[in-house]
Amino acid sequence: MNFKLNFDLLTLEILHGELYERIKNSLVEKIYQIGNTEIFFHLYSLREGKFILSLSVHPQLYRIQLTKKEFPYPSNPPPFSMFLRKHLEGARILDWYIIPRERIVEFIFKRFEESKRKLIVELMGKYSNIILVNENNIILDSIKHVSSEKSRYREVLPGKVYLYPPKMEKTSLLDIKEEDIETLLNKEKSIKEILTKDILYINPLLAEEITKEIDKELYSSLGIEEKEKLKEEIFKFKEKILKRDFQFLVYFTENNPYSFSLFPLEIFENLKRKEFKTLKEAIDYIYSYCLDIFITDQFKKRLRDIIADNLNKVIEKKNDFLQKIKEGESSEIFKIKGEILLFYQREIKKGAEKIVLPNPYSEEREFIEIELDPSLSPVDNAQRYFKKYKKLKKGTEILKEQLKKLEEEIYYLNSLEIALENSRDFFELQEIEEELINEGYIKKKKEKEKRRKKSEPYKFIFSGYEIYVGKNNKQNDYITFNIAGPEDLWFHVRGIPGAHVVLKSRSKEDIPFEIIEKAAELAGYFSKGKESNYVPVDYTKRKYVQKPKEGKPGFVIYKNERTIFVKPEKALETISQLV
Repeated sequence: MNFKLNFDLLTLEILHGELYERIKNSLVEKIYQIGNTEIFFHLYSLREGKFILSLSVHPQLYRIQLTKKEFPYPSNPPPFSMFLRKHLEGARILDWYIIPRERIVEFIFKRFEESKRKLIVELMGKYSNIILVNENNIILDSIKHVSSEKSRYREVLPGKVYLYPPKMEKTSLLDIKEEDIETLLNKEKSIKEILTKDILYINPLLAEEITKEIDKELYSSLGIEEKEKLKEEIFKFKEKILKRDFQFLVYFTENNPYSFSLFPLEIFENLKRKEFKTLKEAIDYIYSYCLDIFITDQFKKRLRDIIADNLNKVIEKKNDFLQKIKEGESSEIFKIKGEILLFYQREIKKGAEKIVLPNPYSEEREFIEIELDPSLSPVDNAQRYFKKYKKLKKGTEILKEQLKKLEEEIYYLNSLEIALENSRDFFELQEIEEELINEGYIKKKKEKEKRRKKSEPYKFIFSGYEIYVGKNNKQNDYITFNIAGPEDLWFHVRGIPGAHVVLKSRSKEDIPFEIIEKAAELAGYFSKGKESNYVPVDYTKRKYVQKPKEGKPGFVIYKNERTIFVKPEKALETISQLV
């Protein structure tokens, strides 16, 4: 993920100030978990109503976040979320606070007459953790287990006494004086490293801003003017923090959230930015976007691996069949041997183990060696060869029929790869997962039937004509057999897996060729041939498109087609007009 995110101590302290009263005394209704890093507490309070507290230990997305956005939770809850439910659902958050000078937050829970529980959230990059302890500070469980092999300082395991991570001695930016800066910056370390590791409240992004006009790494190598400029920048941000002069900004690259800051940054002066009234809103905005990307990418990777694994198995099976067919096609020799034995039966003595006879089927009248069963007569030996020939011939025909089905399955799995590539959100991926389940590629889990959000096909409008593009096989069937009318035009790249495209006609008027060309370009772009310079696209009226009995999703046959060659990349002009 290409984001610049720094959930530092200053961010945590400001956010705690904004959220303290809202979270305190709220009731835990439900707890969910996504992956190995994201915990969601569904909370309720009389004053605020329902809201969601998100706790993350993701290496890049570690944070505390308050949101009303619901994410797609897994149907089978991970073990740690089940453990938290057992101990914390129905409990009240009595208090929550930050350990001074540390990115560690502690939540105190109390349920009915039970003893208190403490949930400790350590927000430390890749070392982040969520740990549940009892009143005696004994670890009950944690989202990440840390053994003595991983850490010599402390173990984070059930039954162990909880110890805080080792403290890093830092000079607070709020207390720093000029002589402190001189002492710190004269260390034999880079300036940026000193700023981020030895001074509290300066994160890597702020360090980059402070040193933006300095090329040299060591303070000792700076000139007097550069040193003064560096000190000026440090004191500038010190004053901003003391005066609580914050602006809650989200910066964008290519119209996508990229970073957030508590101050305007000159290093991002060329980037578009959005300002929020509260830090809570800024955090919710950018981290919800990032988490959507993370969850979608993880889901897409899982489906991609499933499709690739099945595709490799089918290709391996196909290659095995091809080898067996090749062997089976050599069965003609057994028929020839049988016929030669019958032709020369009077010349063959019973009891012989082999015989060399002229081959009448050879143009050069070559001789052929034939092995015999000495216990059988020449006629019976001939019948033995005929049986072997028929068995191999029949087996080869069956293999060829199965080979055709394997080739259709390879085509189908390739079409799923295209659908996966074209998917843009979690719900579209869910439809592909559902298709994989229905086709037996994913084992179906027993679960309560849930109403899933239905994703929609792409819809383009060009010169008043509606063009629909299926994002996956389920949508391909839907736009072809539900949206399209008999006289509408249907498009598909010839011989390549890809999307179905439907161009809606208007009354009985002829559709202009440039509109047909646009639809064909879309069919080319949303196919496995999208990187080609030109691709052939077939199109015909919808009434000439049929789905074979027991055909897989997205598989159709058609007739009366015309073919047009188009450049897939030209579809980008139409895609920019997505409505």
